[in-house]
Amino acid sequence: AFRTSLTSTMMLIAAFATATTIGVLLIGPQVMQLAFGDKFTYDRLGLAIVSVGMGFYLCAASLNQAALAQGQARRAAVPWVICATAFVAYNLLYSGDPFRAVEVGFTGAAVLLSAMLWYVYSHPHPNAEDEIEPGSGREVQARLEALDEIA
Repeated sequence: AFRTSLTSTMMLIAAFATATTIGVLLIGPQVMQLAFGDKFTYDRLGLAIVSVGMGFYLCAASLNQAALAQGQARRAAVPWVICATAFVAYNLLYSGDPFRAVEVGFTGAAVLLSAMLWYVYSHPHPNAEDEIEPGSGREVQARLEALDEIA
């Protein structure tokens, strides 16, 4: 059920990101000017790049929550540090338009983050403290706690 829920969530995110990307390609610049005034302009390509990045970022956030639910907090933190570092490095090294650097850097980091968090989620490492020896006091305590949660 957990995997099905996560898959459904990511499919909804993909549909939302696709619709958003199509929307910004069609009317994004006009909506930006209506919302923020004529002083602000933004090109369709830049908006589309950010929309794709948003979809991957939302998937990464969902995968992160799934990894946390598996007790993989430390392993899930590593991709965030790597991708944040890569984003900053990319922006410092990029020699072109700084706006495009942020757009492409964000999207690239979000894609990489999603892939890395998918790996963490799909290859969990058991925690030693999660193992309970049958017949032990920890097993009895765990069963009592489970009964309390059900009641």
